[in-house]
Amino acid sequence: MTIRILVIDDHALVRAGVRSELESSGADLEIVGEASDVEGAIAACHALHPDVALLDVHLPGGMGGGGAEVAASCADVEGLRFLALSVSDSPEDVVSVIRAGARGYVTKSISTPELVEAIQRVAAGD
Repeated sequence: MTIRILVIDDHALVRAGVRSELESSGADLEIVGEASDVEGAIAACHALHPDVALLDVHLPGGMGGGGAEVAASCADVEGLRFLALSVSDSPEDVVSVIRAGARGYVTKSISTPELVEAIQRVAAGD
């Protein structure tokens, strides 16, 4: 089964890199869209119904809650699971996004095979 992914990050270069790495990984993944801010991420989650949203913790817009705000605002999207993908490993960032509904948290230093595995685990409900 193909896992449908939404890439959410405020840096276009990061979104492009994640997309490129995942598309060339050979895994059964489909990038269904991208978003760069809180409002765009919430709209994309509701419109595209991805299986997994890769979610940057620090996003502009919204009420200032970043990735945690996106996760909390999309709790009503059936089947959607969030995997936080951030440069930060701050305990406060991890706790805020997990409490808001993310199923996992990885840093951007992760390798492509490790990211694919994390996506697959989150999509499976782990």
